[in-house]
Amino acid sequence: MKHKALLTALSVFTAFACILGSAACANGDPDPDHGKDEHTHSYSSEWESDDTDHWHECTECGAAGAKEPHEWDGGTVIEPSGCGTTGTVKYVCTVCDREKTETTPAGSHTFETEWSYDEASHWHAATCGHDLVSEQGKHEWNEQNICSVCGYGMQYTEGLEYRKTGSVQNAKLTVASIGTATDTDLVIPAYAQFEGEMLPVKGIDENAFSDNMSITSVIIPEGITSIPEQAFFNCKNLVSVSLPDSVTAIGKAAFSDCSKLGNIELPEKLTKLQLWCFKDCDSMTEVTIPWYVQYIDSAFLGCDSLKKVVFEKNNTLIKIRDFSGAFSGCGALESVTIPEGVEVISAEAFNGCVRLASVTLPDTIETIGERAFKNCSGLITFTVPENVTLIENDAFNGCTHLIEIYNKSELAITAGESSNGYIAWNAKNVYTPTSGSSMLAYTDDGFVFMLGENTAQLISYVGTDKEITLPDSVPTGDNTTITQYTISETAFDFSPDITAINVSPENKSYSSVDGVLYDKTGLTLVRVPTGRSGDFVIPDTVYQMEYFAFYYCAKLNSVTFNDRITTVAYDCFTGCEGLTSVTLGAAVDDFRADSALERSAFPNLREIKVAEGNKNYKAQGGVLYDYDMTTVECLPYGISGELYIPDGVQYLGSNGLCANPNITSVSLPSSMKRIYYGFYNCTNLTSVTFRGTMEQWNAVSGTKVNGAQTWRSGAVYDAIVCTDGNIKRTEDKK
Repeated sequence: MKHKALLTALSVFTAFACILGSAACANGDPDPDHGKDEHTHSYSSEWESDDTDHWHECTECGAAGAKEPHEWDGGTVIEPSGCGTTGTVKYVCTVCDREKTETTPAGSHTFETEWSYDEASHWHAATCGHDLVSEQGKHEWNEQNICSVCGYGMQYTEGLEYRKTGSVQNAKLTVASIGTATDTDLVIPAYAQFEGEMLPVKGIDENAFSDNMSITSVIIPEGITSIPEQAFFNCKNLVSVSLPDSVTAIGKAAFSDCSKLGNIELPEKLTKLQLWCFKDCDSMTEVTIPWYVQYIDSAFLGCDSLKKVVFEKNNTLIKIRDFSGAFSGCGALESVTIPEGVEVISAEAFNGCVRLASVTLPDTIETIGERAFKNCSGLITFTVPENVTLIENDAFNGCTHLIEIYNKSELAITAGESSNGYIAWNAKNVYTPTSGSSMLAYTDDGFVFMLGENTAQLISYVGTDKEITLPDSVPTGDNTTITQYTISETAFDFSPDITAINVSPENKSYSSVDGVLYDKTGLTLVRVPTGRSGDFVIPDTVYQMEYFAFYYCAKLNSVTFNDRITTVAYDCFTGCEGLTSVTLGAAVDDFRADSALERSAFPNLREIKVAEGNKNYKAQGGVLYDYDMTTVECLPYGISGELYIPDGVQYLGSNGLCANPNITSVSLPSSMKRIYYGFYNCTNLTSVTFRGTMEQWNAVSGTKVNGAQTWRSGAVYDAIVCTDGNIKRTEDKK
């Protein structure tokens, strides 16, 4: 019995000892001798903490004591919040000194209670120093032409002529003409007095202000719902127009040929932009098409400066039904995105947009119409949306640089074929979502390369820098690079503002001096930057040049060739519209100007010079002759007025004076034997003098094509004036 009691006591003691050991160190100890080191926690006086709590830890085992939440103070402002900007506040726990920061919400902008206004609208200006306004809106006019919202009194134009329409109860006025008004800043009133009555102005007549050269701005009041046909046609000095929200249609040629008219805000409920309504508005640079618009019929035809077109997102079932020719001839347009829901790219919508480089179409597109993108020579790649079932005739004819097609549709498109509107006529690569891949490589700084097997060609620059540096290598997309590449002749044709093309010494293909591009040896001139201006002299170190070296250098005034270059093709100056003078070096033996069309491409070239020592050419009066002065080799199109051909010259050359629009009179020597195309289409030529007899003139031969006398067609002179009489123009030349 005693033995049993002893065992029971021992068991109780052992269990109690285990409980005490466990409580002594909550975290325990992995050491096998743990049982030998049992202890009571001794907590540090220092605080430990996290984002929500603080506590003390055991100095021996690291066990955490009881955790308590932080007790934050009232906070200290580090960065105060302001209108439109958030602030920062620092808080400190009053127990453990832990810190936290919190962002305070932005404050509200403050605005004046008084209205600000101009002639077209009113608003509350910000008082907080920010360039903001609130409650901006167009004026709401009462019968006294005072805005019922802000109290602004309209300063309207007096003297306009009106026409009354409607019944007694619904009588209204239409602006018929400028009348006796002399204001250049035209403000049409919302109400006007007519025969003793104050009536609302609700319309403008067709041709009301057409051909007016005085008007510089127009403000049209709320209530007028349409701008009719030719209302402001050919107002050459009209700079700005303010349209009311009530306008839903702009009529045929309403603002056509307003060449100074800048960007215009179109009303949000506009539905129709009718034929030619903004045709040849050459100062317009961008336009936003409101989402209700359904018709844009050749509306912006020939707007030469229009660079940006934005279609507002269409959130309704309304669809643009027709934009035939909408942006045809907009040579500056660079990119366009057509909104979801549009099903047809209408005929000639972007015909002749030569700088259009980016087109994004939605998958709702089903048809691309005839000549829709014809002559869009800036396109290098195009994606055919998946639902397209028809690409009509000539849709892409003349897209000479369109080299890659991503075909998401079911159409059979093959590189090099003219089917499907010539879309792949110039393509080197056509790929689909299931077959092939893109061969184009884009660098982060805007260079576009066409990749081949271990080869690459720079085909375009789509960046915005004016001073560019060519990459040393080309990424291929498979973690490899190509370290040598060529440059396409058209690579910079659509980058008119590049002033320098730089190359690092590590580039294995090219070099540069003063921003001009040469081959690696420096012996070949490759490219003069398109934005280079002034005069350019080819260095003496250059022996030859690429035929595209000066393409589209529209700002160059003159080019001087050194005495090493021998061949100069006249079309090397393609796009050099500002060129006025060319000097041929002593070694030039072949200056090819094969057609009048080539020469007419440089309308301002008025002088060709020849360096001393050249044994092939001579120049006199800006005209280029052969060395013996017997043949006219080239007549610059910039030469105007009276033209005197020296004695001894026998031939006008195969082009003659063909299609020169600036020559008003010409004097030919008695030595002349053949005039070839002579004065063909010299539309301003009123006088021709032959410094010989009528008999000698009759011996001079001209040119016939299919039996027709081409040498004098289109010119307006009456007779050939000879030393012994006149030969009437109606007489044929042999």
